Amino acid sequence: MPELRKDYFTNRLVLISPERIKRPTEFRVAKNTKSTPILSISPDCPFCPGNEDKTPPAELVLVGRENSLLKLADSESERVTGWTVRYFPNKFPAVSPDSETRYNDPPLQSEPAFGYHHVMIVTPKHDASYFSLPTEQWVDILATVQDRVRWLYSKKTVSYVSVFINSGTDAGASFAHPHLQTLTLTRLPPLIQEEAETMHRDMTELSTCSMCKVLSIEMNGPRQILQTDNFVAFAPWASTHAYEFWIFPKRHETSFLKVSQKEIEDLARMLRATLGGLGATLSSPAFNLAFHISSEKKTTKQIHWHLEVYPQVVKWAGLEKGSGVYVNPVPPEEAAKALGASSRREIAQMIGII
Repeated sequence: MPELRKDYFTNRLVLISPERIKRPTEFRVAKNTKSTPILSISPDCPFCPGNEDKTPPAELVLVGRENSLLKLADSESERVTGWTVRYFPNKFPAVSPDSETRYNDPPLQSEPAFGYHHVMIVTPKHDASYFSLPTEQWVDILATVQDRVRWLYSKKTVSYVSVFINSGTDAGASFAHPHLQTLTLTRLPPLIQEEAETMHRDMTELSTCSMCKVLSIEMNGPRQILQTDNFVAFAPWASTHAYEFWIFPKRHETSFLKVSQKEIEDLARMLRATLGGLGATLSSPAFNLAFHISSEKKTTKQIHWHLEVYPQVVKWAGLEKGSGVYVNPVPPEEAAKALGASSRREIAQMIGII
């Protein structure tokens, strides 16, 4: 029987429709049968090594030197080479630090889109895949995200830093070369605001974290996918996307900026395993990944930070777009079973059991 489920923290509604369920093989991406060369470097890709002058100067570049990483930066006349991660301003930003100061009242309400929009090239390899990106590379990526988010929150106009990945054209990616983006806003986005208000209300009225309560339910339940020492991955109760999963720190943590190096390494292993499991289950689908983090400005409304991954394997249609009610043909319990099996195989391969 179909079931109407409500999201843990927001008013989002999802129709879980088992009658419409498809096996993972039916969601698999069709492979191109034509023989195409594998490219570590593409001469036409502005994100590839050798094409650094096709992007704005990088504000942060990680370069490996004798078992250590140097933090460097480009200049206008010279670009750093031999890098493992590059971070630079988006050439076509959605927001700008130079927006005009102009406000309009409702019903035609508007305000300046002040902000900073950056791109992080997460690997020098053009043909690299998020589904097989080495754990060590994830460590560098997460450490750079933490560094840059801290830096962005030092800016006066920044109230929220959005960190996200668009992988694949169906997920909105403009370039095939793996990359991540950060974009700042002058206010909390509605979804984060709603999560923060729910958590604030429960902390005030019940002296408990609503997100920790969810973890206590999902940690060893039918929607759990994988656990590491510090993190748990699970398919959320009211998943808006088929095979969607979230990754939460097990401890109550409201600041990603306070995550230790040991936790970053553990999160890197979790991402390697779960994204590898997603790729194996659905044949490397397009997906979006988003960090849900608290604003680091002075506020009592904070959230238990986490990551959410949204595979783009089912198209939203009239019901979703016209009503905000989402149809998911794959019950999260079934998704967790498939993703859990694949993710555990990835872990076994990582440690050399199989």
